[in-house]
This record gives sequence, structure tokens and C-alpha cells, in this order.
Amino acid sequence: MSWFRRRIRHEGWRPLVIGARCALAALGAVEVSRYVGLHYPIYALVAAIMVTEYHGEETRKQSVTRFLGNSIGIISGGILSSCFGGQSWVIGLAAFFMVLFCYYFGLALAAKYSAFVAALTVMDHSDMPWLYGRDRIMETLIGIGFAVLMSLIVPVPKGKKEASTTME
Repeated sequence: MSWFRRRIRHEGWRPLVIGARCALAALGAVEVSRYVGLHYPIYALVAAIMVTEYHGEETRKQSVTRFLGNSIGIISGGILSSCFGGQSWVIGLAAFFMVLFCYYFGLALAAKYSAFVAALTVMDHSDMPWLYGRDRIMETLIGIGFAVLMSLIVPVPKGKKEASTTME
């Protein structure tokens, strides 16, 4: 039990805040995605959880990176699958091209997101990449929207020093 108490003292409110934000953002994102009839609410869930951070500013930064990565990946994957189909070499080319593109154009933080989305678009959605892309962008925006909303609603507790100075 002493290990658990030490962990609580060390981590403080951080896990509780992140956990509450993730849970509420995921719940809201999935329900709204289902309500509007999107095909893959899992991507709203993934976006909501992946961009959630302890501080709201970090959540908003992650949101921009995630959205850029998804958008660029959808466009690239859509173009490649429309031109070459869903062969394995096109999947590899999509991932390779997106990483290079993002690094060369100063979007290194979005490289993995864009590579994943481009490769996934080619691999599983080459028959209708633009329909998938439209839904994927909407689901990502819903997930990001709920993550940002939760960063505004679920506050970061003030530290002891901050709380004592505001009471004076």
C-alpha cells in the first residue's frame, strides 16, 4: 500500500484529470459520430484520446498536429489509391512519401499521423478513398472538438502555492 500512496503523492491530480478528460471526450465523440451516422466512430474515439493532455494548451497543439496529419494523409492516400490501387507497394509508398513530405515542409510532428492515415486509406479504402476521407476528417474533427471542450470544462487543479496566493 505504501507504493500506491507514493505514486499518488508523486503524480497528484494529473492521472485523474487526464482520465476524466479522455473518458468524457471519448464518450461524447463516439455518441455524436454514431448519431450523425458516420461509418467509423472509432476514429473519433482515437482522436479524442490521443490529443488529450493535462494542460489545455497542449491539447490544442496536439489537435492541430492530428488534424494536419489526417488531412494530408487523406489527400495523399486518396491520390495514390486512385492512381495505383491498393497494392502493397502503394501502401509503403504512401507511408514513405508522407514522412518525407512532412519533414521537408516543417510538419515533422504530423509525419506519423499522415503516414498512418495515407497507408490505411490505400490499404483498406482504395475502392472509395474520398468517401472514407470525408468521414475520417469529420470523425477526427468531432474527436478533437470533444478533447478541446473537455480541456476547457475539466480544470487543472491549482497547486498549493497558487491556491494560497489567490486567497489573500
